[in-house]
Amino acid sequence: MKTEPTADIQPFDAMAVRGVHEAVMRIVESEIPPSRDIQVLDVGAGRGGLCRRLLEAGYSVQACDLFPDNFDVSGVQCQRVDATGRLPYADASLDLVLAIELIEHLENHRALFNEVSRVLRPGGTFAFSTPNILSLKSRIAFLFTGYFYSFPTLDPDILDPVSQHITASTLDAYRWRLAQSGLDISEVRTDRFQRTSLLWSFLAPLIWLSARMKHGRSEHVAIQNSNTALFGRTLVVLAQKRRQ
Repeated sequence: MKTEPTADIQPFDAMAVRGVHEAVMRIVESEIPPSRDIQVLDVGAGRGGLCRRLLEAGYSVQACDLFPDNFDVSGVQCQRVDATGRLPYADASLDLVLAIELIEHLENHRALFNEVSRVLRPGGTFAFSTPNILSLKSRIAFLFTGYFYSFPTLDPDILDPVSQHITASTLDAYRWRLAQSGLDISEVRTDRFQRTSLLWSFLAPLIWLSARMKHGRSEHVAIQNSNTALFGRTLVVLAQKRRQ
């Protein structure tokens, strides 16, 4: 998972877009106050930038990755995820599972969501981030180019999913897939609003009206076209494992 740093990538975090880890930490700490009693797993931990922040904040942290040799945080064990995608942790053993800047690289979301549900305790939290294809910037880009924001054309000769964003999904699709694994979305946040989406804000009333006329006034329709969805850069989705 090693890459050369760019202007948008923090050197220690390897593949993290600048500002995402800080936003995730703010969200996590507001939802689940730090404690060594809280068992946290970072899936797709890379070099360990987020793990270091979690550890310093006061959580008990574990990590896993396809390439654990790249991991570089003392005091945290990074285990290898095998080809089946099975997470090397016991059933119902974790309070919080994070998958930051990982989902868009995976073809099989169902497999990951099933595993996350398995290792989470009832009532535990799953949080993941993903580039926001619902933003006005992304909708306009798709209208004119046929490609969503942060999802350029795929190279079929590149088999390594780490180097490409291969799966774009809407919040409605994530809600459905998560539900199949016993996980229910509780909140959707963003790292920040994008000025390039805010420039198109005059379209928002038309979008809200069109969505209501076509799909009704349900909570799911509202989330799909919320301010967070229309103007956010990266979405951070929080879901809870059902207690039953």
